[in-house]
Order: sequence, then structure tokens, then C-alpha cells
Amino acid sequence: MRRVHDLDAKDREILALLEVDGRRSSSEIARLTSLSAPTVAERIARLRDIGVIQGFTVRINPAKVGLPISALIEFQPRANNDAEGIAAVCKHQAVFACYRVTGPSLLVLMVRLADNASLTELLREFTRFGDTKTAVILSTDIEERPIFADSTHETAA
Repeated sequence: MRRVHDLDAKDREILALLEVDGRRSSSEIARLTSLSAPTVAERIARLRDIGVIQGFTVRINPAKVGLPISALIEFQPRANNDAEGIAAVCKHQAVFACYRVTGPSLLVLMVRLADNASLTELLREFTRFGDTKTAVILSTDIEERPIFADSTHETAA
């Protein structure tokens, strides 16, 4: 098992580079961080082992695959212990993120849909289980802001 310790400056550099492009090779990261490729690979493996890196993924543009409508829905079930209703809402295929929150609503959901008619139908389905409050997203200024990457690393890439 690899050592678990606090992140150092090189770990942060590696994470910043991976946030900008998760497909970067160890050799490219090594060149940009002045480390050897085996050292970079070892650090990445350790960061995965300790749970800092949870995985590598592909970001898909929802509008380009037929889901141009995004909305945030606050959902308050009729009863907070209505596990069946909460599960039905959370597991709906249009829900891309579900957050249990404090405040007047139990859940905040991020949904993506093909059109306004689909949103209307979704809201009709959800109101079988509770109350909703919806905000359609008009544009996105920031989504998934990087934790370590900044403009310096993006231009260096």
C-alpha cells in the first residue's frame, strides 16, 4: 500500500494538469513538472489509492446529444421519510445530479431534457411525489470549476 500523506506542490501540479486534460500521458506530465515519467505514474497511482483522484471521465456536451434544456429543480416530498417517492425522483433518467440540501426543499436536482414539453412532463411526474420549484438554466458561466488548475496551467498545456 502506498503512503498516505498531505499533497505536496508536485501533487498539486499533477492534479492541475489532469484537471485540464485527464488524458495527458505520464511522459507529458513529467516533462511539464520536471519529474520522471515513473515518478508521475507512481504519484497518480497513489492519488487514486488515497481517493484524491476518483476516476477519469469524458465530458459530453448535452446539447450536442439532444439534451439542450437544463434546469434546477428543488423538490420537497410530501413526507421526508417517503423513500419510494424520493427514490423515484432521484433515479429518473433525466436527473444528472441530486443533492440533499438544507432549507425549504429536501433535494436539489440538475436535470437535462430534449425540450420544454419533456420538462413539463417531468414536473408532472415529480408532483405525484411532492412539490417542485424549477429554474431553467439559460446559460452556464462556470461548471465544475477546477480545484487546482488555473489559467497558467491551461495556457502551458
